[in-house]
Amino acid sequence: MSKKRRSDIVKFPVRRSRAPDRKLSEIIEEMAVRLYKGPGNAASLPALRTAILLASAAWNAALGDPGLRNQHNDQIKEFDWRGASPWAELLSSDTDQLIDGLVEFKNTHYPNDRRHIAAVETSSSGNVRVHWFEGNAPVTALFGAQAQPLGYPIADKLIADMKRHAGRKVVNFKEVLAGRSAAKELQNSVASRAELAGYHPAHAAYVFAQNHVSVMSEQLTALKQMKPFVDIIAKAEDEYLPSGPPMSPLTASYFTSWALFDVCAGSARETIGSVAMKVGGAFGMHAELVRVIGLMQRSRMGVYVHEGTNGDLVVLRELVTGAMCRSVVPAGYRGQKGELWYARVLPPPFPGTTEHIVFTTPYLLLKPGVSEWEAYFRRVLPDAPQAARLATYESHMKFGPTPRYWTEFVFEGYVNHRANVIVLAGLPDVEMSRPNSRANS
Repeated sequence: MSKKRRSDIVKFPVRRSRAPDRKLSEIIEEMAVRLYKGPGNAASLPALRTAILLASAAWNAALGDPGLRNQHNDQIKEFDWRGASPWAELLSSDTDQLIDGLVEFKNTHYPNDRRHIAAVETSSSGNVRVHWFEGNAPVTALFGAQAQPLGYPIADKLIADMKRHAGRKVVNFKEVLAGRSAAKELQNSVASRAELAGYHPAHAAYVFAQNHVSVMSEQLTALKQMKPFVDIIAKAEDEYLPSGPPMSPLTASYFTSWALFDVCAGSARETIGSVAMKVGGAFGMHAELVRVIGLMQRSRMGVYVHEGTNGDLVVLRELVTGAMCRSVVPAGYRGQKGELWYARVLPPPFPGTTEHIVFTTPYLLLKPGVSEWEAYFRRVLPDAPQAARLATYESHMKFGPTPRYWTEFVFEGYVNHRANVIVLAGLPDVEMSRPNSRANS
């Protein structure tokens, strides 16, 4: 006789701020009820669990975190429905459409609630429990023996193996000493406080965080679980020789950010950055460092319109989202109003600050102009409600249709460069428009 599982739990990466007065579980239940054909009727457990999952996916998607939205279909398949189905009780079996509606509901009714959900738990009796981040520290011990962590298999497997290795009674001391020596040597490569003193404080925080992820990457990618990342990055490194012009239009900062935070593996779209966060959080990394790495992990490249300058800052408007960013440009390029930039713009890393950081050397999109880029995004983004369109845009700019979609665009679009800016031409989906494409070779 098989034991009943007491709950299904879905975990995904998050961060959170101070909680408003209302419980997040109550809000998620309120959103879930909107998905039922008969809201006044008691829902079956399959319908409840599915609706709660979709409401949670919509909540985080509205906050700019599409992780669960991208994974929800795989996670629904993990539920043990014992032959039952939720779809007869829900408004539609089109889960993306259901999520879109709830994203709009969240943005309308709870626009200022910035809590990020870490996990949702639905018991067999229908009780709902929502876990979210507090004090910027990852939630790692809120779940009992019945917890079913889903969605981050690479990181979870690594953590389990590392803890199992640490718990062995017989230790190969030669191996341990060699590992400590290598780790110490790598740690010495992290920028020191004195080296960071000349940076803008916001930029220094991100440089420090990326250095730490790079150090962890050197250690983690030696493990077999990380082979999917190594395969993609090693091939790209051999082909592009990323070092900046004239050797390659892919600068070291662009390539490193792409390799650490955008190259993904598995259905959960894990990255080296997300694995480093999980592993670091599990083994005592400072919560503030985890938080800043999380900002970098959620970052992506984007297409921006130069809207002029404000003192030492460059004002950028993202073409698709309309977000305005008063930005520090460490590379030193100030540009001209009306220019189009392809750049990784990071948010202010500290509460109470407003300066964004253009983390990599800006790519100036020489041609075509704004109207052609707007037409490009109309081609590649769905004709859907704004929330769904923006979620697709986030994914498109971060991951692309293929792993090397955007690196190919940079490599083949190269036209010229100066010390503080690299000039590109063409569109990602029009091969003839890129000067160094195979069609033009």
